[in-house]
Amino acid sequence: MLFRILKNSFLKRPKAVFLVFLSIAMGAAVATAFLGIAGEVSHKMALELRSYGANILLEPAAVEGGGVLHEEDLPKIKTVFWKYNITGFTPYLFGVAEISSGTKRERGVVTGTWFNKQLEVEGEAPTVQGIKVIAPWWDLRGRWPEAADEAIVGAALAKRLGTAVGKELVTTVGGRSRRFRVAGIVTTGGFEEEQLFAPLVTVQELLQKQGKVSRVLVSALTVPMDDFGRKDPAGMNKDDYEKWYCTAYVTSVAKNVEEVMAGSRAKPIWQIASAEGALLKKLNGVMIFLTILALGSAATAVSTSLMASMAERSSEIALMKAVGADRFQISSIFLGETLIISIAGGIIGYLIGDRLGVFISRTVFNSTIISPLWLFPTAIISALVVALAGSVAPLRRALLIEPVRVLKG
Repeated sequence: MLFRILKNSFLKRPKAVFLVFLSIAMGAAVATAFLGIAGEVSHKMALELRSYGANILLEPAAVEGGGVLHEEDLPKIKTVFWKYNITGFTPYLFGVAEISSGTKRERGVVTGTWFNKQLEVEGEAPTVQGIKVIAPWWDLRGRWPEAADEAIVGAALAKRLGTAVGKELVTTVGGRSRRFRVAGIVTTGGFEEEQLFAPLVTVQELLQKQGKVSRVLVSALTVPMDDFGRKDPAGMNKDDYEKWYCTAYVTSVAKNVEEVMAGSRAKPIWQIASAEGALLKKLNGVMIFLTILALGSAATAVSTSLMASMAERSSEIALMKAVGADRFQISSIFLGETLIISIAGGIIGYLIGDRLGVFISRTVFNSTIISPLWLFPTAIISALVVALAGSVAPLRRALLIEPVRVLKG
């Protein structure tokens, strides 16, 4: 009997059913698109933000007495628990030198580093590490050094020396001199413009610090910091420490790296980590807010459509009450209609939302997303929530209908 009533209801009121179906489908589609974008684009934006600077600084634990780190320990960074979150790193070795070009002489910093080093790690695929990975935003005029006697010079230092790409510089430290050919001039807007950058092995030889580095900058994908992530791990119990250690906070990733680098101290670069976390939180907040707003609008549209439908069906409802139908039976009929429409709307909404998410991601974020499997049940649940929220007021009105007044004529 219930099935026959539902079937007749759909066949006799196709326009009203379609309006409710359309409202639910659009609500589910928007929810699917925005939640899919929030999940995938947040990850892609985190990757993009990693190109604007490292977020972990690794330095010697004992700075007194000229503390240094060991280059041989660097491959271990790609073996830690969070190794797949570490997108890149590069070492630095600093020294004060006298740099000359022709008749001009300047006292400045010579920095040894990796530019584009192929790193072999046992048990892992080869990776490329260096400044090109962690600082692609550097504006380089010329090219990156390829030979041991090539270097790049900061724009401010190059201007004072009057040098240019292709010219030679002489760097002198403690009576030892080394000639470098300028392969490029770099502009960063920061302190790097006052330095000369050369291959790490060459600077190690010049400073007589073979196998030593002064610091390491690490770029890692992390989750936004919260109150738990800011806690001191030294004061945590075993369960809390495991939870903290197994969450990709910038502090826990830094701890990971510190453990494999002998004599090191790792600390987050907070101005980068905090800004990145705040931006990702705001992005997710906007997506969730838009999703709730879309679902609320869809529920309002469903409620309006059902209210108009209930007004048309007041005689039918009054007649059912007159022949003995109770509140539960009447509710079952209308909620059954809404349930069927919402499931159909959720499925269609998911299919539309999946394509809508791809379109928005490609148009706005210039990126392609792949919808996760959890979005399908989310779309169905969203459709059910919209349908039930929109049915509350119309159903309440239907249950308040008095058969005597409606059927009097």
